[in-house]
Amino acid sequence: MTRFTVVMATYNRGRHILPSIRSVLAQTHDGFELVVVGDCCDDETADVVAAIGSPKIRWHNLAERCGSQSFPNNAGIAMAGCDHIAYLGHDDIWAPGHLAALAALFERDPTLDFAVGGAIFHGAPGSDFRQVTGIFDDDRVPFEHFFPPSSFAHRRDVTDRIGPWLPPHEVRAPVDSDFLLRAAHAGMRFASTGRVTAHKFAAGHRYLSYLRHASDEQEAMLARMAAPGYETFLAAEVAAARAAGTFMAVRYSAFENLEKGEMARRNAGNKGIALPVLRPLERRETIRQDDGPRALDWRLPMSDDPTVRWVGSNPRPKVLIPFTAAGSVRIKLQLVHSDRHALRTLAVTVNGGPAGVRLSNPEPRGTFFGATASLVARLDPSGYTVLQLELGRSQRPLGGNRGLGMADIVIQPLGAAGRLATALGSFLDPFRSRQGDD
Repeated sequence: MTRFTVVMATYNRGRHILPSIRSVLAQTHDGFELVVVGDCCDDETADVVAAIGSPKIRWHNLAERCGSQSFPNNAGIAMAGCDHIAYLGHDDIWAPGHLAALAALFERDPTLDFAVGGAIFHGAPGSDFRQVTGIFDDDRVPFEHFFPPSSFAHRRDVTDRIGPWLPPHEVRAPVDSDFLLRAAHAGMRFASTGRVTAHKFAAGHRYLSYLRHASDEQEAMLARMAAPGYETFLAAEVAAARAAGTFMAVRYSAFENLEKGEMARRNAGNKGIALPVLRPLERRETIRQDDGPRALDWRLPMSDDPTVRWVGSNPRPKVLIPFTAAGSVRIKLQLVHSDRHALRTLAVTVNGGPAGVRLSNPEPRGTFFGATASLVARLDPSGYTVLQLELGRSQRPLGGNRGLGMADIVIQPLGAAGRLATALGSFLDPFRSRQGDD
């Protein structure tokens, strides 16, 4: 029997790691051990893993925070008691037959280096975003197409031949792409199971996912797999990806044009690992749009107006407020849309709670219309605040419609001190703008 050491790298996932672990323990192929490696976790993850009480699970926590899956992966390989290494992201889900399908490939061809299962990258709920990868029969595919670690397994001696997973600051590509490309260029052999058995809920596609952990999507996938109709669902997802041109479309980029570590820095921004400095709100502040990473929530600014960012495929895009306040604050969002009627309503939550929003009358703004959404809310007194927009159909990018755009975000404290600061800020604004023109 082919035996696998399953390596699960994690950082402060807490109880939300449980769906991923359950998907490993539910495998029909019994020849595996699970090594969960924490990247210096300082939350309850160790206790959550220990409480499962399975003899198949081992826990190891790195002594220092490294900030990349490379280090936990290398530690897990070093601890491996089996001849084949599989990986599962701490927020990804395996179908019950995943390891069995990989094992069948290795048993059919003992000289095979990598066995790859099909994987679906799932977008945020309601986004209609999906990408399917890992289904191929062409030897050139590993040189061009990316497979997430959750979809593949390799012989343990692969790292003896090509070296370990490398730190992100040493490579231009993402560390998983670098690992696979080194293997492909070393002449290693890849084969696909030809069927989807891995579900990828990429943290890098979910803006601020590390700031507010959740596992609703993973729990829903486990429930879907246990219910009738799962195979029909899979077939529909693959068919939809083919129709949208996202089947086997996850290709490697021109990484040689990037600085070393650049991809890791972008991904950290998408996930909410790298955040702007958190400051107390002492006066009116304006957050201006930039080209920082926002995952699939917001597209990069366009050349016709770099002060605006337009919504992406996520129908519930998030906005980060890097300020704290003890009392209430007023938040004003400068919105843009090609259709004035799409600026009549807006649903917003603040740190998960609903907020009342008032919208000004839309007015022409170049070839678009602009309006101001105003709400009063309480910021997190000791941490970051997250606004989440609930977009209606007309506010999403459909066809030639860009959807909703957002320009400046203005935050001002309320109360006696806040009113004084606001009045002073309004008085000084003309002078500040003149200084900026000089």
